Amino acid sequence: MNRLIFFILSLYIFTGCANPEKKPDRRVSSNQNAHGFQIEKSGELTRLTVFNPWEKAENVSFEYFLVKKTATIPDSLTGRRVIKTPVERVICLSTTHLAFLEALNETMAVSGISGRQYVSNQKIRARMDQGEVPDVGYGQNLNYELILNQKPELIMVYGIGSEVTSHTQKLEELGVPVIMVAEYLEETPLGKAEWIKFIGTLFQKEKEAEEYFRQVAEEYNRLKKLAAGKTDKPKVLVGSPYRDTWWVPGGNNYLANLIADAGGLYLGKENPSHESYVISFENALAWGNEADVWINMSNLASKEEILSVDQRFKSFSVFNEGKIYNNIKRLSNHGGNDFWESGTVNPHIVLRYLITILHPDLTEKETTYYQEIE
Repeated sequence: MNRLIFFILSLYIFTGCANPEKKPDRRVSSNQNAHGFQIEKSGELTRLTVFNPWEKAENVSFEYFLVKKTATIPDSLTGRRVIKTPVERVICLSTTHLAFLEALNETMAVSGISGRQYVSNQKIRARMDQGEVPDVGYGQNLNYELILNQKPELIMVYGIGSEVTSHTQKLEELGVPVIMVAEYLEETPLGKAEWIKFIGTLFQKEKEAEEYFRQVAEEYNRLKKLAAGKTDKPKVLVGSPYRDTWWVPGGNNYLANLIADAGGLYLGKENPSHESYVISFENALAWGNEADVWINMSNLASKEEILSVDQRFKSFSVFNEGKIYNNIKRLSNHGGNDFWESGTVNPHIVLRYLITILHPDLTEKETTYYQEIE
């Protein structure tokens, strides 16, 4: 469809041109940090737009129209993606989604999850043990019959690649509303956290979401300013090999930005990508001899475990003389890591402890997500 025609049709639907005598005010959200979504309100109607919701996506967007359950769906939305709010039964295909719901006090709305072994939230784990929240699978292994039995009003999905659209299309054909959530692609910690505003609209909790993010951003920026005053920037090595391949964040990745905000110098910042990329062991060795701090080494909990992966780590200067910290303080017995769950909506807490690691004189010791490796 010609883009101009699409724009005009979209404008017609959203601004209520079917009734030229009544043109409600149109308000567009002004995100401070997030780039992956937009919220537009016109009267009682809310339009959510999600942009490029998987890696390497370009010029891709999805529109969703939120209509209150007490309202009648206008004819102009026939054939559009409509979600009735407030949502009371939702299936989450990412544990990160659970953290947003916890922050909004909406965990009781969860009626299904994907990857139960990775769930850290204790409220959800208790409901899983009671059989209230089943694991519905993921991707090719989605259990559509189980999903329908749970009677969800919405499924929150995410995708690494465009193949996710085949699953969302199948769900929509079965009559289940689906929404793409792509906070993981944001390039900054506050960008990820700001998706709580997007989630808040689904539960008619826009004000609560705004206030939550305001407090998080205020504290994050206070700490960032505190660290910005330090002229010495400890050099930071990130990661460890996984199946003989060492992935590191690109220089515009949220973790690279988090390290910079904590007053560190990320080794790998020269790569402009926001996605991860592979480095050779020789490259890692050079950085390992340059780094002052080493963080986020999978689930490794001791120097012995690090050497069990590769004895050559003995030659890393940072292994022998530097600081080593891993984000496994809240690692569950089931394999879940709360750093990737609640850490998404608590970037200020993550930042505080990274500052403690890099600049111990600046903040009080905070051990919520990290622990020292000895």
